[in-house]
Amino acid sequence: MKSFFLRAVAAVITFFMLIPAGQGNTGQYDVKSPETCRLNFSVLSDSHIEGNNYARYKVFANSLQNVKRNKSGNDAVVFLGDNTMNCQNIENLLFHGAVSAILPDEKILPVIGNHDLGNGEGDYKTLQSRWYDYTGAFFGRQLEHPYYYEVIDGYYFIVLGPESQGVYGMYISDEQYEWLEGVLAEAAKGDKPVFVFSHYPSDDAEDADGNPSSRLTDILTAFNREHSVFGFVGHTHMPLYLFWSFHNDGYPEIYLPRLTQLAGNGDNEIYDESGVGVEVEVYDNEVIVRGRNFYKGEWRYDTADEKMCEVVYPY
Repeated sequence: MKSFFLRAVAAVITFFMLIPAGQGNTGQYDVKSPETCRLNFSVLSDSHIEGNNYARYKVFANSLQNVKRNKSGNDAVVFLGDNTMNCQNIENLLFHGAVSAILPDEKILPVIGNHDLGNGEGDYKTLQSRWYDYTGAFFGRQLEHPYYYEVIDGYYFIVLGPESQGVYGMYISDEQYEWLEGVLAEAAKGDKPVFVFSHYPSDDAEDADGNPSSRLTDILTAFNREHSVFGFVGHTHMPLYLFWSFHNDGYPEIYLPRLTQLAGNGDNEIYDESGVGVEVEVYDNEVIVRGRNFYKGEWRYDTADEKMCEVVYPY
């Protein structure tokens, strides 16, 4: 009953919000090599949907319109957390309602961020339960933990999540670490790259006392020595031309910018950096990460040298 009520309310709100937002841009796009591409998916981060910020919602809704214009289709769409600004019900209704209305046929993998949990304020269990309710009602994911995984076309998609209230760091319990090691051991039986998604960079992992912990980085780095793992994180609002980072021994962790960067910053203006995310394409021997401005419907270029924001990772 709760699920039906949430979806009904979201449908009404989304209908009236999407009319003035328009139908989005018409910039169709495709993977680089449709004949040989094995898997492709979109990754967006930090939409920060806020109940009284329509400009931000417009960027979000129109960006989703372009996500669905991939000629090859998306095998998944991942949202890297901070989907809402203040974890309010109206913000959750706007976020989940827009995603389900615009991308009804896509496989959605949501990640929970600090703003989705109150950004350091409020009761963690209450806000976590609220996230579970919306994730279950709109995306059909009946979760018991802020972490989970799914195998898509033989590729492991692993989602990590914070287990306490926080802003700058992510507490990960022994239970989550052991779960992660078990999933990675399972994935290691195949020969495909593994994709790990978290709102926080792995360097922001903390122990139960709030001290920095290298355990997450160590686990993923050790796995990457014999196999291939790619991390995708948000939280830092990193400009896209700096969107990749390597740990010392080569474990790639891709930092994404804020999707609604500066949208509605006091004057309801949409800025050039709004709408930016990445498309990921997997081939037999390489993973290609391509920056895209979904709001404008065009591939993202580095303004410094006019080169496309694109990185090729052999594996």
